Amino acid sequence: MAHLRTLPQSAVARLPWAQITRAHVPVPGDGAARLVSTLLKSRARLVSTGRSGREVVVRRGVVMAVGGMAGEAVKGAVREAWTVTGVTPVGRVVLFLTLLAVILKELAGTVTLASYGAYALWVYSSLRSWSKEDQDGVAVARNVRYGHSQRNLLDVYVPKAKGLKPVVLFVHGGVWSSGDKWQFSPLGSFLAEEGVVAVLVQYTLYPKILAIDQVSEVSDALSWTMDNIIQYGGDPSRVFMMGHSSGAHLCAMVLWERASRRVENAQRPLPENIDARIPAGFLGLAGVYNISEHFKYEVQRGVAAVSCMRPVMGWEQGFDSMSPSLLFESLLTIPGVSFVADDATEPSDRIQVRGVDLMPRSLFIVSHNDITVPPDTSYAFNSMLITLGCESRVVVNDSLGHGDFVLWHEGWGKVRAHVGPYLETILNFVGVEVPQK
Repeated sequence: MAHLRTLPQSAVARLPWAQITRAHVPVPGDGAARLVSTLLKSRARLVSTGRSGREVVVRRGVVMAVGGMAGEAVKGAVREAWTVTGVTPVGRVVLFLTLLAVILKELAGTVTLASYGAYALWVYSSLRSWSKEDQDGVAVARNVRYGHSQRNLLDVYVPKAKGLKPVVLFVHGGVWSSGDKWQFSPLGSFLAEEGVVAVLVQYTLYPKILAIDQVSEVSDALSWTMDNIIQYGGDPSRVFMMGHSSGAHLCAMVLWERASRRVENAQRPLPENIDARIPAGFLGLAGVYNISEHFKYEVQRGVAAVSCMRPVMGWEQGFDSMSPSLLFESLLTIPGVSFVADDATEPSDRIQVRGVDLMPRSLFIVSHNDITVPPDTSYAFNSMLITLGCESRVVVNDSLGHGDFVLWHEGWGKVRAHVGPYLETILNFVGVEVPQK
C-alpha cells in the first residue's frame, strides 16, 4: 500500500458506493407471491415425509429454490399489470396472462435439469464428511458457519493431497433470489479432485434482503475463508473468488467495496475490524456488471417485468450504485489521482494508485451463445479495469450456454464434452497444472 498516497476524504465520500440505500419498498403483488410460497412450502412438507434428514433438507431446497424464482416472478407480473397506466381492466388481465406465459416458459427449463439435480444430490450425500484425522480421498466439511444469518453457511471440499493448495471461493447465481450450495456439489467435487480446496457459499436470498446486504454477507465469507482456510489445507495467499451470473455480480461488488476501503486507507488507517484484503484472483463467469444496461437487455428480451433484478437493486435509483463497472469508473473522477499498472515507475506530482492495489488479477469467461447474460457487460468491465492499471482479460468460449458455466453434467454424472477446454481455463488460472492428453 506504499503506492497509495493520501486521498481527500471528501473525494471518497462522493463515490457512488456511499450513496446506496437499503430501503426495501413494498410493492403490489406480495399477496400473490405469498400464496405461491405457501403452496410450495406445503409441497415441501409432503416431499419430506418419511425421508432421511439430509435428503429431506436437500429435496426441500430444490422445491424452495424453484418456488423462490416462481414467487418473485409472479410478484413482478402482478406489479407490472397493477401499475401500468392507460390500460383497461381487461387489458390488465391480458397483460398478466402474457407475463404468466413468460414465467412458465422460463421455469420449463428447470424441469430439464431434474437428472442433474438427482446427481448433485447423490454427490452431496455420498461424499465423506471431512475430519483432520481422516484424509483418504476427497471429503467435505458441511454447513460451516461464516456469519450470523440463517443461510450464512458454506461447504468446504477438501482434496486428498497434503500441502497447502489453491482455493476457489464460489458464489452461486440465481437472480439474487434462489440457489443453494449443495446444488453445485459436482463443481466442488471436481475442483477438489484436481487439487483445489473449494469453498461453496450460500447467502440470504431476496426478498428477505436486498443485493447490497448480500454483498456484505459474501464479503464476510471471503474474510472467513482468508482467516480459516489453512485448517482445511488451503493457502490463504492463493484464494480466488469465482462467481456465476448474479453471483459474479456480488463478487465484483465485494471487490469494489474493498477497493474503496483501500483508497480510504491511503488517507488514514482503517479500524482493525475493517477488512480491506483482496484475494489472489477473480473469475467472473457470465456476470452482470452494469445493472442499467442489463435491465435494457431484459426489457428487450421480454423478461424485465418478471425479473427480480429491479427491486433487489433498490429499483432504478439503485442501478448505478450497484454496478461494479460504473463504480470503478467513478474513481477516474477523483481530482489529482492517476492510476498506473503494477510496473509503472514514472514520477508524478499526482497521487498514483497501482491497479494491483485496487483489484486482483481478473479473468472474465463469456459466451456469445449465452442469451441470458450477453458478454457486453464483461467486455466493458474488463476494459475499465485495464484503464485503471489492473491485470484483466476476457476469454470467449462460444460452446457454452448460460447454465454450462456451472452445470457441467448431463445424465448421471457424464461431463459434457464441450466444457473440457473451459475447465482447463479455470484450473490454469488458479495455478493447477493440467496434464496433457
